[in-house]
Amino acid sequence: MSETDSRRNGDDAPPDSRPYDVVLFDLDRTLIEHDRCASAVFAEACADCDVEPFCGSETLSLAQRAVAAGTTDLDADSFDRRVFETAAAAAGVSIDAKEVAAAYHEVLDPRAVSLRPGAKTALHAADPYETALVTNGPERTHAAKLAAVGLRDRFDVTLFGSDVERVKPAAEPFERALAELDGTPERALKIGDSLETDVRGATEVGIDTAWISDGKPAPRTSVEPTYTLSSLADLPSVLR
Repeated sequence: MSETDSRRNGDDAPPDSRPYDVVLFDLDRTLIEHDRCASAVFAEACADCDVEPFCGSETLSLAQRAVAAGTTDLDADSFDRRVFETAAAAAGVSIDAKEVAAAYHEVLDPRAVSLRPGAKTALHAADPYETALVTNGPERTHAAKLAAVGLRDRFDVTLFGSDVERVKPAAEPFERALAELDGTPERALKIGDSLETDVRGATEVGIDTAWISDGKPAPRTSVEPTYTLSSLADLPSVLR
């Protein structure tokens, strides 16, 4: 019997027989996706800073994973700057990372987003549970994203990166979300697309995790999620 099968309790199971009390969601690339491609946004941001585009979206993603794997001591703005610094260093160029990060977020219209496939199914499955949104993004941009897809008031707790001193994978966002929901790590599940920020951070706090792989193989890392889901639409099988 698989781990998922062993935890099934039925859709109509009473609260005290469910495997979890609290479900924590990530936002970007988990529940929503941006309508513009990352490469186009990055190229426009570089143009605004009079910088030649020095990498592609894949390198930015790798830089983000590297930053998350290397520290748990960054606030939201510092995390973003470190990602661009890391990508630029890999390309052998020197940039003003603060300027490029600010330009990138200026170009990235927070209202131009859509729900990802399976998001409605996953959110519906979480209806019987206490829920929290735990994202590294600041409220100034991510509140607009939530409003654009009709999720502004969906969660019992919404925790932005600007609400904490240290963003994921630091323990603070997870511990604060649980405290506000009066939840415990052993009765919580974190859903996210990032092995380094969502899965590693939650695991170190003692929270089970569901990694959304989108059918892609896991990158090289020692981080192992409790569940690997090919789509958000698979979440009901875990919560049952």
